[in-house]
Amino acid sequence: MARKVYDTGQASAEEVSDVLQLLAEHEIPHYQTPSGVFGLISGALWVRDDADYVKARALIEDYDRVRAQRVRAEYAQRNARPGQGPLQATLRNARQLLSERPSEAILYFTVILLLIALHVLFFQAFS
Repeated sequence: MARKVYDTGQASAEEVSDVLQLLAEHEIPHYQTPSGVFGLISGALWVRDDADYVKARALIEDYDRVRAQRVRAEYAQRNARPGQGPLQATLRNARQLLSERPSEAILYFTVILLLIALHVLFFQAFS
């Protein structure tokens, strides 16, 4: 029976690509299910065999550990730059969200616009 080995819903495109490459390099048969509209249903990577699941999980856990150390080091280095304030970090995060998960960015933008419209309509009703 197929087992989900990796949830791709909150993973970056780089992570998913790396994990797919990792599974292919170790000749682990797998398949991918896509994310739903606006990311409401997350995608996943699946393996069919339990023996492959154990091997794949071990490889992915090793990959995650190494990646976490690398990303933490990059984050520390990026934040150590002079002149980097909270506004620059927020803008950088917004650009990253737009480039990696545009459907989520559109959803967030739509919700914010809806909340602003409701706020304006509510205060117009009482003035």
